[in-house]
Amino acid sequence: MKIALPVISLVLLIASIFGACKAYSLPTETYVTGEVSVLDYRHQGEFDYLVSLKPSNLYGPVPQETPPLPEVMKYPSDNINRINVAFNYRFIPDMPVANVSAEAEIRAIVEGSGSGERTEIVLVPKTRKTGDFSLTFPLDFSDNATDGLIMLSDNVSGSRIVITAYVYATFDTGAGPVFESFTQSLPLRANGPLLEVDGELHNTIAGNAGALSYEQQGEFSYEVYFKATSPFGPIILTPPTMTPPEPGMPVSMTQNDIILTRLIDTMSMDYAYHLEANKPINQLHESVEINAILENPGKWSKTIQLIPQTDNSGNFSATFPLDLQEYIDFFNSTQSETGVSASARNLTIRVKVHASAITDYGNIDEDFTQSITADLGGDTLTWSDNLTRSQSGSIKTTTVTPQTRKYLGLPVPRARTLYVAAACVFFVLLGFSLFWYFWYQRGRLTANDLKAQQAQQRYKSIIVEVTELPEVKPGETVILLNSLDDLIKTAENLLKPLLHKAEGQQHIYCVFDGNTRYEYHLS
Repeated sequence: MKIALPVISLVLLIASIFGACKAYSLPTETYVTGEVSVLDYRHQGEFDYLVSLKPSNLYGPVPQETPPLPEVMKYPSDNINRINVAFNYRFIPDMPVANVSAEAEIRAIVEGSGSGERTEIVLVPKTRKTGDFSLTFPLDFSDNATDGLIMLSDNVSGSRIVITAYVYATFDTGAGPVFESFTQSLPLRANGPLLEVDGELHNTIAGNAGALSYEQQGEFSYEVYFKATSPFGPIILTPPTMTPPEPGMPVSMTQNDIILTRLIDTMSMDYAYHLEANKPINQLHESVEINAILENPGKWSKTIQLIPQTDNSGNFSATFPLDLQEYIDFFNSTQSETGVSASARNLTIRVKVHASAITDYGNIDEDFTQSITADLGGDTLTWSDNLTRSQSGSIKTTTVTPQTRKYLGLPVPRARTLYVAAACVFFVLLGFSLFWYFWYQRGRLTANDLKAQQAQQRYKSIIVEVTELPEVKPGETVILLNSLDDLIKTAENLLKPLLHKAEGQQHIYCVFDGNTRYEYHLS
């Protein structure tokens, strides 16, 4: 235990000296090359929408039905002086077309009751019209009327007039002219003393030419002029119109509400984009495109352009309608055409933004995309993605940065100081431990031990320390000398080693010369 302290102190001193030499051999600084952000920015896009619901008992207003118009209108024939009739025509394309014109005429077929006699009368001769137009003509029931029309005023039951409008339209889609026809009839019939007029005055025919879809709409209207001698006086009657009940205020819902898909009437979606940075940016420019993607996963998909690619300056927002019913109808028609059932009816709204800007630290030129998806086959309108998305970016530069060199986790200057201080401390500790060890050992020695120690230091060249001496053999002569000096002289004269054995407080010295054994006992 007493020798352990000097040994440990010596080992620590050597380690401290080695550490100090190593620390002094290292440079105090090193240079690190790396990228440093000089400008941080973030794209952020957000969808929002407003849904108007159909009238419903669940949310209101309660649905109101418009009462139907009568199928036949009846007027007393004897009291009619004349009827002024008008025919209105409209051409409604789903995209612009050029040079819309039409050739139109109106004829009437007068049929007598039972006789089989048919008379054709031209009410409006062929005329050329452009765009939407109206044609008007009278039906005279007075005594001065033509023979063909007076038959209805003679109360001949069963007589009828069929008024027919013929329209031959042409228009240009850009790929060449398109020709289309449209006809609409208005029957009048004598039933005893009454004149019956067909109550259906509207007609619509849909058509298409390539990618163009259109509607042709025709409508008859009339005014019945009564004679001054009629019981009602000279009044004017027109076809009844059923005014639909005033609808209540439509119910609107936002993304925070649970929206049932079947109750959606109209839907408007907003998209807002902005680019923000921690330092000024200039000449911000974006190219934006928004598409709707209808998809039967793994089977087919169709892309519909909602907003074509447009250029914007600065942060922007866009609003566009979503016709969910049209998309649902498309899924139904596609399933009917292909026979492939839809496991999911996904509607994806995808926004593509290419943003560019100029800064004092470099240019920003980056794409940002955002998509949200809903299954139109579900009961509720639920988007599978977050309506808000952000994307971070930065402009970086390469820098060379001086850093303090470290040795064993410590800065080199500090390591130098620490190891030098440790070496000094362990050097002092080593000296103290050696002094303490030898002082402790010296305090425990007896006078004989001191003499033996002094002899060992003085005659170390011929004294050999042993743990055991050979036993005295039979016939061996043992000579005991009076002093250690005499024994040393004997060993030197005989050129023999002096063996020393410490046994407790006794020290035995011995020199062998053949069968003679010289000994000295220090006790």
